[in-house]
Amino acid sequence: MEQLKNAEKKLKAAHDSREIAYAAEIKKLDDVKTTLLDRLHDLNEQKQQCAAVNGNVNVRDDDLIEINAGGKIIVARRSVLCQVKGTRFEALFSGRWDKKLLQDSSGRIFLDVNGDCFQAIVDYLNELAISSEDERTKMPTISDEYKYLLSQYTVLFGLSRFEQPHSKREKFPEFRFSADINEAINEKWESLNALQDEITSLEKSFVDEQHFIDSFVSGEKKDIITLNVSGTVMTTNRATLMIVEDSVLAQQFDDTKWTVQGSNNTRGVKEWTPKEVSEWVKNFEGIKEKVSKLFKKNEINGLELLALNEFGLEKMGVSRPGTICLLIKAIKQLEKSTQDVSTLIEYSPYCFGKILDYLRLKFVHSKELIDKPTLPTVSNDQKERKKTLAKGRGGIAAVVAIAAAAAAVGHHRTEFLDIGFESL
Repeated sequence: MEQLKNAEKKLKAAHDSREIAYAAEIKKLDDVKTTLLDRLHDLNEQKQQCAAVNGNVNVRDDDLIEINAGGKIIVARRSVLCQVKGTRFEALFSGRWDKKLLQDSSGRIFLDVNGDCFQAIVDYLNELAISSEDERTKMPTISDEYKYLLSQYTVLFGLSRFEQPHSKREKFPEFRFSADINEAINEKWESLNALQDEITSLEKSFVDEQHFIDSFVSGEKKDIITLNVSGTVMTTNRATLMIVEDSVLAQQFDDTKWTVQGSNNTRGVKEWTPKEVSEWVKNFEGIKEKVSKLFKKNEINGLELLALNEFGLEKMGVSRPGTICLLIKAIKQLEKSTQDVSTLIEYSPYCFGKILDYLRLKFVHSKELIDKPTLPTVSNDQKERKKTLAKGRGGIAAVVAIAAAAAAVGHHRTEFLDIGFESL
């Protein structure tokens, strides 16, 4: 009988010990989960506060984002652009930095990048958005000649790390309980470890965001430079053109020599107040004063003025056909005068584009966002052109001279640059 009592006592002790160990293990799992969820909540709170100060807290997944990517206009949904969480790319279009993003004269987000490479990234994200979780979408692709440039952009936007295999944590498997409980505990630990890695990555990314935004996509609208390279439009930032400090190119775009480029109307018709619109109508030849009063009564601002058509004018109360025709003609001329000024560069778009792509990477490297870029490569059929373009002296840019600032049509102004480049 005593032996039985001892056996039962021993069994109860073992059972109690196992229950205590199980409860302790579950508590440990729950505590780790609580800590991780608290960290995630704090991070999301910080992002909301950031959006309240620097961006927009009312963004929606179906918002259409218009982007001026080096002169190439690209449109995509916010949900597509923001689907790879924890990347600089997601941060850029998340809405929490909207007030800091540089915009062109049409209100589009301006990015000083190669437009074709950026389009390749957006194409990849569009494909990713419609792919199932089981399908592994290939990283952005482009022609061999531009693969290096594209790879640099994937680094810049934080997308390159998704090409790397995830590091594996050392496992400490649980074996104290029954097989099914051990399996469930081990699976939960693995999921918590994965969540911890994810949250740690998101926290580091958020710290990196402000430096990225301030260094790469902030600035002043007046420093956006539109180039007409023998008919091909390229848009860049003045800081990019000035990145090689000892070059003549940098000297020509510094504050002492460069005349601010932009719309021909210095302040911008789009920013006119209803009073300024009314005064413009009032001073227009052939328009009666009572018509300007209609504009004032309807509180038409500059943006609305440029959108007016015959139907809109009639709804406002403008009835005379002749007056409507005069106003429509005047509005069209006004709209034309707001178009961006471009700098004409009479060289091969291919060759100049190669140089501009290199300067862009050099600028981004100066902000410690990517490694030092390699010199650009040129396809065989373009090498002779590059040699011609590269004649000169003095670093990357050898001879830059602003020859004239004259308009051939209407109020437009075109600045002609004669440029020579030394071999890169």
